[in-house]
Amino acid sequence: MEKLKASEIKRRKRGLDKRYGRICPVCGKPIRKPRRGPTARFCGTACRQAYGRRKRALAERKKDESAEQTVSQLVRQEEDYRKRADAIRKRSLDAQKKTGRAKGIIRLSCMFQLKTILERDPELIENAPSDGYVAGLMDDIDRQGRPGDAERLLRHNGYTGPIPR
Repeated sequence: MEKLKASEIKRRKRGLDKRYGRICPVCGKPIRKPRRGPTARFCGTACRQAYGRRKRALAERKKDESAEQTVSQLVRQEEDYRKRADAIRKRSLDAQKKTGRAKGIIRLSCMFQLKTILERDPELIENAPSDGYVAGLMDDIDRQGRPGDAERLLRHNGYTGPIPR
């Protein structure tokens, strides 16, 4: 069975006389038109099977191409999501660093205020109410650093009186 080019099949099809109704799409042989009923689509079983194999192979190729396109699209999406996640992680780490620096600055500021109060008027610390400014300042120092930092600061700078709680 000789395989013809599509252009040759079309040329032959145009040149057929009226007694032939079709030309076989696989081998290009003319198919006689029967007296009754529709004209066969293929010249024989071998051509019908060959056409079916070609059609299945084409469908399989399209399915493979579709799967490859899907995989490449998923890879691109994964890369995009990874870039986004990395950017979010970087912003989060930067925010954590800035928050840590801000806490350190707040702690130093509170410690400086407490030291200034101690140097200027130590009686404010001795007579400080438990819900007053000095007690709040000491709580802020302990919260931003380690518990007991405010008391250590006062003791280190010579304070010997009671510690407000």
